[in-house]
Amino acid sequence: MMTHKRTTDRTLRCGVVRLLMSGLIVAVFGVGCGVATVSDPLTIEYGGNGLDSQLEFWHRLASRPVTCNDEAFHGLLLYIDNEDSTEDYAGRVEALRARHMLPKGFDRPAEEAVLRGTIAYAIVRMLDIRGGLVMSTFGPSPRYATRELQHMKLYPPSSPHQTFSGTEFLGIIGRVEDFQRLEDAKADQHGKGDESGQSPPQG
Repeated sequence: MMTHKRTTDRTLRCGVVRLLMSGLIVAVFGVGCGVATVSDPLTIEYGGNGLDSQLEFWHRLASRPVTCNDEAFHGLLLYIDNEDSTEDYAGRVEALRARHMLPKGFDRPAEEAVLRGTIAYAIVRMLDIRGGLVMSTFGPSPRYATRELQHMKLYPPSSPHQTFSGTEFLGIIGRVEDFQRLEDAKADQHGKGDESGQSPPQG
């Protein structure tokens, strides 16, 4: 599992994201299976690393009916690294590909609506989720990654070919953050138990 920077700015950003999705996460259901495009990705104007730019990106994304690949990848990098050091969509694709977070042969354009299967693949790679027998044996695919995240309650019932609205994408990021916070707490508890020579409490 990747290590994330713990900073005040990150806490503020996450707080804004959580505020924007508050009361809306239960609405994380499909926009549909058709391929849509976004003519003006938010990354054009709000793709920078400054705090104001990042907060404006998350704020405006919440009102978008569709999240495109460029916006989703920018959001993933902000979540993982607390910044997006790339300069454009090609750079974001390469950054995620270098982390093995994109399906083999991924070649979709920046403005195209991101697929849930693509983001599911990125998430299981990011969280190092092994999954069931098929996924642990043959590795993740958008289809099986989507199924695994549904099983873990990180995804709503979904098709890997559906896309996300901005609010829905924010909801997924929030669920992933909650999952990681819980896993970190478990790791800390086990670490304290090891230091004291006692097993942590079960249950």
